[in-house]
Amino acid sequence: MRINNVPIVFPTTAIDKGFALLPNVASFASSIGRPLRIIHVLSQRYRSYAERQMASALEALPSGNGLVYELLKIEKKQRRAILDEIATTTGGILAMLPTRHNFINRLLAMMSDYEKFMIEGPLPLLALPRNGALPTSIGRILFPLDLSPRSDDSLEQAADFAKSVGAELHLLHVFGDDRLLPSEMDMKARMAARSPRELYQIDKDHIQDLAERARTHDVNVIAATAEGRAHAAILNYCNAEKIDLVIMATHGPRTSEDIWKGTTTARVIQHANIPVIAIRC
Repeated sequence: MRINNVPIVFPTTAIDKGFALLPNVASFASSIGRPLRIIHVLSQRYRSYAERQMASALEALPSGNGLVYELLKIEKKQRRAILDEIATTTGGILAMLPTRHNFINRLLAMMSDYEKFMIEGPLPLLALPRNGALPTSIGRILFPLDLSPRSDDSLEQAADFAKSVGAELHLLHVFGDDRLLPSEMDMKARMAARSPRELYQIDKDHIQDLAERARTHDVNVIAATAEGRAHAAILNYCNAEKIDLVIMATHGPRTSEDIWKGTTTARVIQHANIPVIAIRC
């Protein structure tokens, strides 16, 4: 899954809640120099009304700001096939307004729409904040470090993305209960450690190595650590450091808590007031 040099893909029925964010998504795409592919998902019900809504929205988009967009009309049953085709041809970042379930709805549905896209979808996900506010300039990007080798490629992509928009890249590792599975860690080095202090130093050295790797992309990097639950620490860091965009590697559920309450990425998306790009790895 790639997030660099690919268009922003915005599927909408033109009558859903996310449709109102089309101007914001267009401005965001323009600000980061990406073309916008609008996928208009049509059905027989309210079809004429939806087409009029889309036409009016496109006419209202600001001109002269460098925005390049393409409109593709499809039937609802074609949606997944089109996304698969985009993934195998141009690639793209799927922009959507996530459904935020309360606890009861989550028990019934088990998984929110954006979680299904993160786990099963063919494209990386750009989760739009519930207030619809998208930055028109990006100065600070946060990439949370989970220290899993599977996340290394996502870090490289985050560094390239930060360079492309001239942003500072913040790396944050949270020490706490949200641990990796043994299969995702360097168990040989950890088993050789003789004390908790040595385990801590292994992680600190790993963080510094990743920071140096990100700096090779010619981007300004700030590495930080925190303690506690990962999603809470990430959200607190975003607020304290005025982060404009979060880019996260997502692995899917690891524990029963992830299934019932959502993964770290899902919980960040649930409560963030800034956009989050989730890259499945």
